Amino acid sequence: MASIKVQKLVRNTDGTVKSGSASIVEAHYDPSVKGKSRKKEREKFGKIVYINENHTCGVFLSPVRGLVEYDSKKDAFTAVGRDDKRIAGMGVFQEPPVHAMFGDSYLIFRFLKKCGLTDILRAAFSSDPDYEKVLCHLVYGLCRNGSRETVDEFFRKSFASYVLRDVPESRLGSDTSYFEKMGDDKAKVAFFQNFVRYMRKTDPSFGTGCYVDSTPLPNDIRDNPFNALCSHGVASTSVQTRLVLVLDEATGLPVWFQIVPGNVLDLSTIGKVMDDVTETLEIRIGSLVLDAGYVSKELLSMFNRNPSCEDDDDAETDRSNEPDRTMVARMPAKKGYPYKALYSENRHLIPNSKYQFDRKEHTYFGIRREVKIFGYPEYAYVYVDKDNAVELARNNRTKDPEAYEKLSMAEKNWYDTKFGYFVLVSNKERTPAETLDEYFGRTYIETVFKTGKEYLEILPLEKWTATRVKGKLLSDMILEIAYLLMEKGLSGTEISAPRLIGNASSLMCLKKRNGDIEVETPNKNVREFYKILKVDVPTTFSLDRFSKDVLKLTL
Repeated sequence: MASIKVQKLVRNTDGTVKSGSASIVEAHYDPSVKGKSRKKEREKFGKIVYINENHTCGVFLSPVRGLVEYDSKKDAFTAVGRDDKRIAGMGVFQEPPVHAMFGDSYLIFRFLKKCGLTDILRAAFSSDPDYEKVLCHLVYGLCRNGSRETVDEFFRKSFASYVLRDVPESRLGSDTSYFEKMGDDKAKVAFFQNFVRYMRKTDPSFGTGCYVDSTPLPNDIRDNPFNALCSHGVASTSVQTRLVLVLDEATGLPVWFQIVPGNVLDLSTIGKVMDDVTETLEIRIGSLVLDAGYVSKELLSMFNRNPSCEDDDDAETDRSNEPDRTMVARMPAKKGYPYKALYSENRHLIPNSKYQFDRKEHTYFGIRREVKIFGYPEYAYVYVDKDNAVELARNNRTKDPEAYEKLSMAEKNWYDTKFGYFVLVSNKERTPAETLDEYFGRTYIETVFKTGKEYLEILPLEKWTATRVKGKLLSDMILEIAYLLMEKGLSGTEISAPRLIGNASSLMCLKKRNGDIEVETPNKNVREFYKILKVDVPTTFSLDRFSKDVLKLTL
């Protein structure tokens, strides 16, 4: 049976708790001790906010669960709201400041409403406290702009603290309970189902064609459940968690994600993701863009230029129909793949300008060849990035000229090419330039990865359980979608989202005693930046009406 163990409890003269900590302990049978019972700690509660006289029920600021009530008789936890009389005057829900930073969070709230994310999140998270927590972390993620300011520090001085009244600021810094809830698969499914449903209201084709790719999330945290040693087709190895991301082809917006250990790089991983999005969201993945680590015999059997022609050297290639699902992948440089053989067959053509094209300030040699790999007919696209080949070969020669001079003429020719040489394998017939665009031109997914890693810090560090890792990444995906939608709203303006939000943050507001918000006069810069997102700068407005109409909060 569980009970509450109280330590160093000190009460004020009025009976309220001044200090003290507690934990849950359970009695276990142990014949070796007197009384045949030994108590073992099950969970630490942290600070006591309230506890009854017989210590059977209390309210605690748990480092794991946040603000929570625990009843040992029922062995049950329940949420605690800001209006609970037991926590009155304890400073758990702090009163927001009279003056607060207004321009950045208000602009984001209005933008979330305009782009539909408010409706999506409200539908996915029906509980006000859960919904407000999502908004709090979302606004913080967009406003932090690379600073080291913690979420509780930001919230304490922001206009967000005026409207998100069910968020206990004192536990935002280590919001384990939030990530636990977000890590529940129901939260992930609810968000993406509502997101896809909303997007299809204006674009019925949203999600009907998607592509998938993955990226490593280097992670040195010990015992992370998704960590694995991974090389993934590169020269070095590292401990990684791998993020598999599905993006809508037309908009580039994420519609699903999956996380796997870094060393899981087989077709079953991709197959599982494809099955998940089909069953959960009715989304069809139309094309795959993959790294070399995913290329296998099984993959090639599923995606080849003539699926009816398997292991049949005499079968004719049917070019009348394009493959229903397309695949572009980097060919591994290993046994079973004609990686080096394709160089030998085509090296005499590399200087020929007929096979030369330019892309993003680089000059490429490119040629398409029909090949069979493990008996499956595929298209091999052979490339040499001439700029990289020349520059990297020169750098390596100057580092070790003696080793270079010892090479044979054939080896020197390969040396001068190999730093820019690569092969793509695909089941679709296009020009080499088009296929390279399909592979490198899908840079939007790389932009999504880069944005998440560098600007939004989408790394599951300091999350020790599988549930919390998943919760952190769902929170990050929502943040990523909001950021990408904002960047789309700024397209053609040469203004970035960080610059917009940073300039808007200077605008302050005052909370009046009657609950109205009075906004200071904005400078020209702020007015111009607000206009870009078609949001007006208010002079004064009702906080209650804003909470209800814009954020759809229950008052």
